[in-house]
Amino acid sequence: MLSGLVIGGDSPKKALVIGNNEYVHARSLSNPANDATDMAGLLRRLDFDVTFRVDADLKSMKRALREFVDSLPADPDPEAVALVFFAGHGVQMKGENFLIPVDAEMTRDYEVPDETLSMNLIMEGLETAGAGLNLLILDCCRNDPFSRSWRGSRSTSSGGLAMPGGAPQGMFIAFSTSPDDVADDGEGKNSPYTAALLKHLPKPGRPFEEVFKAVGGDVASLTGGEQEPWFNSKFYGNFQFVEEGAGLPGVINSPKEATKDRPWINSLGMKFCPVPGRPGVLMSTHETRVKDFRAFTEATDYIQKGGAHLFEVKEKPGGGYTTNWVHREKASWEEPGFLQSDEHPVVCVTWDEAKQFATWLSAHDGNNYRLPRDVEWSAAVGSERFPWGEEWPPPTNAGNFWDLQAISNLPGDWSKSVIGGIEYDDGAERTARVGSYDANDHGFFDLAGNVWEWLEDDYRPELNSSEMLKENASLKESRDEKGRLFKVIRGGAWDNFSELDFRSELRDFDERDRRDDDYGFRVVVEFGQ
Repeated sequence: MLSGLVIGGDSPKKALVIGNNEYVHARSLSNPANDATDMAGLLRRLDFDVTFRVDADLKSMKRALREFVDSLPADPDPEAVALVFFAGHGVQMKGENFLIPVDAEMTRDYEVPDETLSMNLIMEGLETAGAGLNLLILDCCRNDPFSRSWRGSRSTSSGGLAMPGGAPQGMFIAFSTSPDDVADDGEGKNSPYTAALLKHLPKPGRPFEEVFKAVGGDVASLTGGEQEPWFNSKFYGNFQFVEEGAGLPGVINSPKEATKDRPWINSLGMKFCPVPGRPGVLMSTHETRVKDFRAFTEATDYIQKGGAHLFEVKEKPGGGYTTNWVHREKASWEEPGFLQSDEHPVVCVTWDEAKQFATWLSAHDGNNYRLPRDVEWSAAVGSERFPWGEEWPPPTNAGNFWDLQAISNLPGDWSKSVIGGIEYDDGAERTARVGSYDANDHGFFDLAGNVWEWLEDDYRPELNSSEMLKENASLKESRDEKGRLFKVIRGGAWDNFSELDFRSELRDFDERDRRDDDYGFRVVVEFGQ
């Protein structure tokens, strides 16, 4: 086995992963968000602590870089690893490379530095920290990002990135294609380059430079030599993503073999981990996604009717603004009032629709699916005050809450409403892609924030503690206007900011046929022992 750096030691391994699809003033892309999501997932399985952003504007990209660099060792640590991955549009100007945020608006050369994130700024940030190995991986040479309004001169080029110069010792730079050339966005889920990375990074015992050679060979072969990845290294040690002889990180085939670190994946690609103390029960590590629910609607020809309640802001008669949920007849899981990708949690579904999904999925792949029971949710969330621990306000990357992004496009001043009364920024204005933030100790994502989740149980006030009932008198209700028992919802959502909403012990409720743009669900699967 090689000596030197080997993944799995005690030194930190940190990653910043960004993927930009939805450009406002440039050609949108299909795969960078998928590429970033899959890379973030793989790196987490490789024991990296991942800072993750999708469709990030300039402010979000700079803030993410600052937080990432601040998380790295301040003093030299020769075994620490820092990795930056970016997928999206990029340009070069006068030999310098720039990564393009989704809100960049440029019509002339001189605007480029102010509207983008410089690759040199990333390198300088890494150089100020103490990681022994810094990997900068850019899958961002997509062609022709700009509209015809671009009036730049020949000094600015979207036809690939420039050959970087002046990289410090310990830096490894990889491009998805050769300098001054363009890369393919790909016709499948991932770009050719990222698809090759996902294939080769987890292979045990390979020095990391050999990994990138194998990636280059795959991409060159797949594209008939039209795209040839490039890398340059000033790192003189030894590093493997996976140690020689170690088991492949990832997933297993049987639900009975699933663990927190090796989840079971079903036919839709949903990941499941064991619920602590509940033998024979696995719960989805993430909320049910848009693409999962779409598979159900397409297979059953289900058409949602009746509209949904959407978040809106209205002006108060005496001045100022307030929030409200307004029923819109044309709103649905497909039209929730904001943009959703396939990897976002489905919203605007009723309890009954969530149950129908579980019934269909059981027949679809032959396993027994249902909504989580309250006792299972409690076991999955753990015994600490909040799903992320005891800390309030929540720490960075704890989840998707009412934050600076949520208020960024609202009329009026909402700054005092941000969660915890701090400048919290989780990178998502409304819902976030599932798995975007840290998992809890049992391997489950988004048990706090993102969307409220339907549970199997009827709501009963006694499910809540006397302290909870005292703090929120509405929790003493049990039936709706039709005399039906309410259904339990748990976890809080993107629009919540109260400390009470995120308590691990809180059970909230709503009518079983209610559709809101902050209501979703996840499922469990049962199997025989």
